[in-house]
Amino acid sequence: MDMEQIAVTHVSKDFPDASGKPFSALRDISFVWTKGENISLMGESGSGKSTMARLLIGLDRPTQGKILMDGEDTSKWSYNQWRRHRTKVQAVFQDATGSLNRQFSVARNLEEPLRNLTKLTSQERKARILELMDLTATSRKLLDTPARNLSGGEQRRVALLRALAVRPDYLILDELTSGLDLISQKAIREVLEAYHREYRCSYLLITHDMKFAYSLSQRIYELERGQIIRIGQSNIDINSKNPKERT
Repeated sequence: MDMEQIAVTHVSKDFPDASGKPFSALRDISFVWTKGENISLMGESGSGKSTMARLLIGLDRPTQGKILMDGEDTSKWSYNQWRRHRTKVQAVFQDATGSLNRQFSVARNLEEPLRNLTKLTSQERKARILELMDLTATSRKLLDTPARNLSGGEQRRVALLRALAVRPDYLILDELTSGLDLISQKAIREVLEAYHREYRCSYLLITHDMKFAYSLSQRIYELERGQIIRIGQSNIDINSKNPKERT
């Protein structure tokens, strides 16, 4: 397969319920996420959105079906194979504190994935972080701030920058703006727009927020009880400096 894409093919995921019987969190899900394209998964709590995110990032494996990344079946990858692909696909979850070391400064938190997943020198890592701060209009003054002193919105922003630092092809964003005030939501959206224009990073948004989904995505999948029940299209152009809202 030459096309760069993640193809989800007839994927189901079962978990045991309280009695030990299998419960289907996802049932026969299929979609294609092409490089450069942004899509959203929407639905109520328990619809299977976050389960899909865990499958895409390799934290769980499908019970049935396949997830192909550029033609490779990710369910067969070992831990080391997944580690080699961590610069290709990243995820940011709603609880940003889980990805940040509260004792480290913002700068050190941003440098950690570059140290662990790339071969960049110390100077190259610092240069990339500064470039990222400037590209996303994030004040460099934030770099010296301990993560424990960040507000909720700042924590989400830093967690997002941390994932973007390795320049992934695909980025999964699980309820990234949930619970944030409008100013923080706008700041997050502007970071995503700026980064997509520069690097064509593909986003998969998992959200309850229809406006947020349609402001960034070309296609929206609505899930209910583990199944796709509706597919919506958006007319936005995220590469424009003034993306059109859905009409």
